[in-house]
Order: sequence, then structure tokens, then C-alpha cells
Amino acid sequence: MLKAAYRIAWKDVMGDLRRRATLSSMVFFAISVLVVFQAAFEPDRLEAARLLPGLLWTTLLFTSLVGLGRVFQAEEEDGAFEGLLMAAVPRGVVFFGKWWGNLFLTSLVVAILLPLTLVLFNVDAWEKIPAILGILFLGTLGLTGLGVLLAAMTQAARSRETLLALLLLPLVAPLLIAGVQATGAVLGNGGEAGPWLRLLLIFDVVYLALSPWAFGWLVEE
Repeated sequence: MLKAAYRIAWKDVMGDLRRRATLSSMVFFAISVLVVFQAAFEPDRLEAARLLPGLLWTTLLFTSLVGLGRVFQAEEEDGAFEGLLMAAVPRGVVFFGKWWGNLFLTSLVVAILLPLTLVLFNVDAWEKIPAILGILFLGTLGLTGLGVLLAAMTQAARSRETLLALLLLPLVAPLLIAGVQATGAVLGNGGEAGPWLRLLLIFDVVYLALSPWAFGWLVEE
């Protein structure tokens, strides 16, 4: 089962790297958002450190929406989604394959996004990069897990990108708040990171436990 999910994820990642479609769009979008924020606020170093958690998670959220809107694009263009569902594996395996592929691409963007943000906003937090990356990755687990489920739900809609954003934003709001607070605590903006990290883990577990089951039920309908 894990091998089948891995093959689906590998197909998605290699196909995207060959087409240079989703990853390049996500990176370009993330850079654009950061440049706009920097030009709009022009914060000094202290103000930038205070704003950094919100900037990181807002950019991650909007960039994720770019990637999630294309999770099933290849199958839709080739008319292969029904064929994928006919594979002799449980539907949950298909979900995990699509999720792993999207998670890999989003994690690559996160790895680029963080140092770029520190440079653009002149924030001296290089020694805290491993801790911040860990928090961002924890949030990315739940964000992409729920996002892939909602992408499957909205793939046949005419305005699927808009509908995906409308469904995803309120559902991941608690996860985003926990991520912002945990990142702020690591950066020394006040509070403790521990309770917010536990909350992030709880949301990850809930999203990733329910999403495969909901995906199977959704594609059956």
C-alpha cells in the first residue's frame, strides 16, 4: 500500500518538475507576496521581527492554495481521474499519494520561503531557522492534508480555486493561529511555544485521520 502511494506521489512530483508548473508558480507567488509586503510596510528590524510570524503563515497559506488548486489537474487534463480510482488499492492510498506529492512541493517552497523572508525583512533569526522550519512543517502537514481533500471536493466546480479558498480558509484558521503563536514564541515575541505546538499536533492528527476516510466517501459519491 505504501509503495502504491509512493508511486502516485513520485508521478506527481516528477511530472511537475518536468513541466515546471506548480512548483515554479508557488515560488513565484511566494516571492511576489513577500515583496509586496516589504514594499507596503517597510518595517524596521524590530517591527519586522514582530510581523514575521504572520507574514510567514499568510504567505504559506496563499502559496498552498496555488499548489492545491493543481493537485488533480494532470488527471483532469488527461481524463485519468476515474482510471486512478479504478486502481486496485484503497481510496485512502490514492489520497496519501496525492497528499505526499503536494506535501513535498509545499515543503520545498517553505525551505525557500523562510531564508528569503529573513533577508527581505532584515531579521536576524538565522540560528532559529531549524525550529521555525519544524513549526512550519507541522502546520504544512495539516494544511496540505485538509487541502487535498477539499481540492478533490471542488475539482469539478467551475470556480474551483475560489471555492477551494472559501472552504479551506475558515477550516484551517485555528491551525494558522496556533502556527503564528508558536512561531512568535520561538522568535521571542512573548508566550510559550509548547501549548501551541501541542495544538498544531492535535489539528494535524484530526485532519489526517479524517481526510482519507472522507476522500474515500467523496469519490464514491
